[in-house]
Amino acid sequence: MGSFIMSDRRNRVKKSFILSGLVGTGGFFLAKLIGLLYAIPFSKILGSDAYMSYYGTAYRIYSYVLNVFTAGMPLAITAIVAKYMAREDYKSVQLIKKIAFYILLATGFVGMVLMIIVAYFIAPSIAVKNDETIVMITLCILSVAIFFVPILSWIRGYYQGQKEIQQYAFSQAFEQFFRVGFLLACSMLAVYVLHMERKWALYIAVASTSVAAIAAIMQFYFFDQKHKGELSELVHTQTSKAEAKNKLTKELVLLAVPYLIQAILGYSDDIIYSTILPGRLRAYGYDEESLSVILSSFNYVGVKLNSIPMILAPGFISAIIPHISEALEKKDTKKIEKNIRDAFNTVLYIGTPIAFCIFLYAKGLYNTLFYTDNLELSAASLRFVSVEGFLGVIAPVVSATMMALHLRKSIIRNQVVNVILKVVLLFPLVAWLGYPGIIISASIGALYLVIFSMLEIKNKFKISFNQIIKNFAIIIVGLCAMALSYWLLCKIGLDPIHNSKMIGFVKMIANGLITVIVYIGVTWIFHIPQKIFHIKGY
Repeated sequence: MGSFIMSDRRNRVKKSFILSGLVGTGGFFLAKLIGLLYAIPFSKILGSDAYMSYYGTAYRIYSYVLNVFTAGMPLAITAIVAKYMAREDYKSVQLIKKIAFYILLATGFVGMVLMIIVAYFIAPSIAVKNDETIVMITLCILSVAIFFVPILSWIRGYYQGQKEIQQYAFSQAFEQFFRVGFLLACSMLAVYVLHMERKWALYIAVASTSVAAIAAIMQFYFFDQKHKGELSELVHTQTSKAEAKNKLTKELVLLAVPYLIQAILGYSDDIIYSTILPGRLRAYGYDEESLSVILSSFNYVGVKLNSIPMILAPGFISAIIPHISEALEKKDTKKIEKNIRDAFNTVLYIGTPIAFCIFLYAKGLYNTLFYTDNLELSAASLRFVSVEGFLGVIAPVVSATMMALHLRKSIIRNQVVNVILKVVLLFPLVAWLGYPGIIISASIGALYLVIFSMLEIKNKFKISFNQIIKNFAIIIVGLCAMALSYWLLCKIGLDPIHNSKMIGFVKMIANGLITVIVYIGVTWIFHIPQKIFHIKGY
């Protein structure tokens, strides 16, 4: 009876690994698209490179603290729920849900308090033009979200482990839609109707994270009330007892610890870019105006644009963990190999050209969409940041795959070397090259992580990456075709830069669509998308 119900239930979700990843990505894409679209008018509302920098930097710090104080628990919940669902031990699944809730409630509170304390000490290093108080208030308001977001992550991880990818994706989009609606409506009311100082738009923007998290928790509560009966029915038909509470708590915590360490190391860029980078750039000799422009490009515009290719990572991670956890539990090595190849091929094929478009259209994007006091410097900074967008696509997928394959010591070791390389190389490279140095140091560290992790997977599971490498070589050929297409289109008049904002935007869209079609066409000739997406006949 239980197997029949579960079979019927899973027919309502995507069984295919690629489809699961793309559905998860779809939710993230919609959420990030909303985030990108609101960033355009919001940059005009803030009307300041400095305020845009504070907003982006505050979110980098928030993201880091959040990832540390959720202690990898959402991903651990996903993995352990998937494990016990595969065993059809539904009583243990139900108990895991309760245990995880109290853990995340406690860690969220501690994280909120710590961020409030830390805000006092780091605000001076972030602020320019004596804005320390504004930065400190911004961080304190944002810290409240660290209490609510882990609760949301708890319920998301629980249903993600049951492969409820549609609801997981919908929740991401719902939260972002609610946040943006609140942010824009209230900040416009404050600045344009009530004529308040623009710093209040900044405060409203960071407060919107907590408001949206509460709304998303309520949406998930109603979903949970509607669907928890399915698991309850399976619990009643289960004759065996649940695992002991202490055993499940220990298993959950021990599983979360590697994710915690990975979060501390893997999200180190947030701390480097928000706290170390400003000081290094000042030491290099940038004035306050140039510093605001660069930090705005790195921590606000760059983050927003890079989030488009980088959504593939969390989208496929949401599929990797339950699918590979289940395959490991069933010792299905063929399925493990297929899922890994599908994940790497798909994120490379889709994510690489998107990141390359950010590089190609950096100046056009700034010229038509975002506020800046220095177009040349902003665009140049964004081109370097686009490299981070590419690495941000593949590195998290490699890391999540290693974690799901229980190669946790290896990925943590690789992450440690990654961070050491970034930090050690940052100082001489920034002193020598300026802001490009930080991207170069980060790229060297990320490439080490990706290459040595893939070698570890290859050796442990006898998986060949030759076809993935060959596919990526063709993708590079497609990128060259894109660059040539962009250059020719600019020569014949589709130049997005030397025009008014509206005309430039239309030309940029037309130029971009044609270059993407060229990319698809070139790779199609070599049968790359047909093979990756398993199109019939290939």
